Amino acid sequence: MWFWIWSGLVVATLLCAAWLGRRLWHSLKALGTEAGRASALMAEASDRVADLTERMAAAQPSTAPTLNDDPVVLRARVAELRSVRLESRSQRRRRHMGTWESWLSFNE
Repeated sequence: MWFWIWSGLVVATLLCAAWLGRRLWHSLKALGTEAGRASALMAEASDRVADLTERMAAAQPSTAPTLNDDPVVLRARVAELRSVRLESRSQRRRRHMGTWESWLSFNE
């Protein structure tokens, strides 16, 4: 009688091990597929970042020394940069005022 009990336990253990192994194999295959897809997406993102970095570097103004350049041109450039900075500052101030007004109206 013990022979049949132990035989049944061994067969049940083998069946559970086979089921677990099959499930693990399918999970590993799915993990490999997703890892390959993630690798392709990362390569694409890396290419996009490199392209954007090149574009931003090309759009940056030159910071080369300007010792021998025309002072009138340089002063005009400084004035232009100051006006752009003042405009962005005023836009930021307007946004902040809108935010503060919404916060104050919320608290009342």
